[in-house]
Amino acid sequence: MDEQLNNTGKLSTRVKVLGSLFLFAQILLAINNYGPHQVPGLKLIFDEPWIPAEETILQAALMTDSDMFTFEDITENSGLLTFKRAKVNESNPSYLEVMGGGVAVGDVDGNGYEDLFFISMPSFNEDHDESASPSSLFKNMGNGTFVDFTEAAGLSSIKGYAQGALFFDYNNNGRQDLYIAAYGGGQLFRNDGGTFTDVTDESGLNLDGLCGDYPCFSAAASTADFNRNGHLDLFIVNNVDWDVTNPAHYGERQLFPAFFRAQESFLFRNNGDGTFTNVTEETGVNNEGGKGLSAVWFDFNNNGWPDLYVANDLTRNRLYLNNRDGTFTEFATAARVNEVKSSMGVNAADFNSNGHLDLVTTNLEGSKISLFRNYGDLRFDYATNYSGLNPSRRSSGWGIEFVDLNLNGHLDLVMAAGPVWDIQPTDAENLFFKNNGNSRYEDVTLSTGDFRNNDVSRGLAVVDILNNGLPDLVFSNIDGGQPQLLMNSTRNDNGWLKLTLEGTASNRDAVGARVELERSDGHFIIREVKAGASYQSTSTKTLFFGLADARAEKLTIRWPSGHIQIHENIPFNAAIHIEEEEESLVDGLSSGSG
Repeated sequence: MDEQLNNTGKLSTRVKVLGSLFLFAQILLAINNYGPHQVPGLKLIFDEPWIPAEETILQAALMTDSDMFTFEDITENSGLLTFKRAKVNESNPSYLEVMGGGVAVGDVDGNGYEDLFFISMPSFNEDHDESASPSSLFKNMGNGTFVDFTEAAGLSSIKGYAQGALFFDYNNNGRQDLYIAAYGGGQLFRNDGGTFTDVTDESGLNLDGLCGDYPCFSAAASTADFNRNGHLDLFIVNNVDWDVTNPAHYGERQLFPAFFRAQESFLFRNNGDGTFTNVTEETGVNNEGGKGLSAVWFDFNNNGWPDLYVANDLTRNRLYLNNRDGTFTEFATAARVNEVKSSMGVNAADFNSNGHLDLVTTNLEGSKISLFRNYGDLRFDYATNYSGLNPSRRSSGWGIEFVDLNLNGHLDLVMAAGPVWDIQPTDAENLFFKNNGNSRYEDVTLSTGDFRNNDVSRGLAVVDILNNGLPDLVFSNIDGGQPQLLMNSTRNDNGWLKLTLEGTASNRDAVGARVELERSDGHFIIREVKAGASYQSTSTKTLFFGLADARAEKLTIRWPSGHIQIHENIPFNAAIHIEEEEESLVDGLSSGSG
């Protein structure tokens, strides 16, 4: 009698053990990806100890407290509705169509008003949507309106399939240059004074052939001066091996990265002469095995050197600790931020005012926003469940921004939302969370104003449209969508300070500068200048400080060069510009501020 008959049809102990371990692993993966409340059976055990999301938003709608913030949708009269994304091909959708959608903020003509650049995608439908726009630059006219400036600026010929955009001053000449991350492309455009020149090849940033047999699928770019030599370096986030010419890579079942191999990401060092050198291998920052979608530079251990966090889709997120010698150590596991979810967007800020920069990532529906509180000892804590961000599980998150919308000195949180793709999307509501100042957030989505909130959003950025000290929001939407521009209409008596920094020994954009403001009521506010975060997007590099009913007593700036400036007698309700002084310590407002 053979072996199968000898065991009388029963499974062997070895098979039972292996099967049980496999099932347990699948349950753990499901819990990690979606939370215990979305796993059948476990939902009965882990009954929600918090108020359901539906009840939370109804309560928020009745709020009338003075710390509430509101917005007015001014898109219709802004001139931005000339821009339109192509519809996703319903019969045969592609990975490219549903993933790319960044927006970048930067003052390209130096007139003091920040302009907007939107990423677009050609139509993949058999009947091409002739009304779809290419990636476009819109000039801010200073009165809440914008004019399409794409062709006049020399940006009408974008290679490949654009995904994300980054404004940064790579050559320290005071002008905002533009890097476009793209599938089969990736271009650096030098700003020559309001018009742009493609300098990709001469700068050393041509990615052709660097990703093996497939074109590089660059999803986003983020910048910082990682070696503190005064020049901004460039980290390019790559996603997966995907072939635009392969019919087998199309279709609804092929919209998830599990079917494709991860691509290595790249770190390029700025040589200070207009060129870059690929230093990925020698620095150790390659995001090996990660299917990257976004990244943020931030100094998480407060030592003055920029570290890097990469958000990966269905693969472990990575944290790279700057060793201060041109190399990095991958530190995510030790820091407890090596999460495995469908991470899309990422950002960093001190949300609880404890002097340490915290982390946040967005994830697909069911997984919730992941908020990591920085303890300051090279360790983070997963803070989502006790911070009030649980309602975020009802939406798939993409772009995300920390910003003090009501100017009370506490960072609120905004998330751009939308399904990966759905003919009739139901989880396309952008979410707004108010920071209550006690390390907790409150879902106030229904209280922020009477505006449309059902587009399929991707990119999100902060901009001050009118230069009035109030942070506004711009969303980029896909699947036939158009931009949405929300002007901050909050009316309260809270004071404010708007700060623009200009480096001299440091990089001109002052990316990486750390600013601490001490208010007269004893409250401390920490802000750090960043460029490239959220989801494939770039916000303004201007810093906003809410003063509430206090005054700004002291402003301490730690520049990337290591210089420290301390300013007192700070104006109230003012926008000031501060230039880095060569001295290591400068007291009082100097000639470099105004």
